[in-house]
Amino acid sequence: MEKQPAHRPSRRNDIVDAAIRIFADKGYAEAAITDIAEAADVAVTAVYYHFSGKDDLFAAAMRASLDSISAVVIAARPDAGAASADGLRLAIDAVWDWIDDNPYGASLVHTHLPGTIRQLSAIRQEFLELHERRAFDYLGDGSPTGARQAAARIGTGTLTMRTLIDALMAVHAMRMADGPLSTASPASLRSATHRVARQMLLQP
Repeated sequence: MEKQPAHRPSRRNDIVDAAIRIFADKGYAEAAITDIAEAADVAVTAVYYHFSGKDDLFAAAMRASLDSISAVVIAARPDAGAASADGLRLAIDAVWDWIDDNPYGASLVHTHLPGTIRQLSAIRQEFLELHERRAFDYLGDGSPTGARQAAARIGTGTLTMRTLIDALMAVHAMRMADGPLSTASPASLRSATHRVARQMLLQP
């Protein structure tokens, strides 16, 4: 079969989608550019037309997966004025459903350590900071009345949201195949996650 032209915009997306699958299936170390080109049905030169090498392609695959998670969270709760409890529930469910619907992307996000490539820590940090900034949408009313109270609330909110994100990522990592929670009832596990999240974010 004749390969498609490298310069077409859709080729880049096809290559990233293939990279997500291959990196998730084989891991970063074992995956090869040739594997990804074959999965995307492009010539190896097409991969290098869009990406400088394996690190650049892995970074694009990870960023695409995290951006997709962010998109479903934002779409699930677009209005900042929505009730905090409902917003938190919808955000957790949106991520949970995304993980169930995107096993390769979920595996990529949850099974590769920050040191896999040089750019990965920065990519993950951008993701965390985006969702930390949304922490105050979930923390209820309690508006601070002074600079000291405001600073304290910002610090508490940031720490709480970072802890919650880390906890949710840990739960989803353990849900992966052969993980310690892989045989747990998805419904009961999701319900327990909701309870823990509410306790972390919504208690006075």
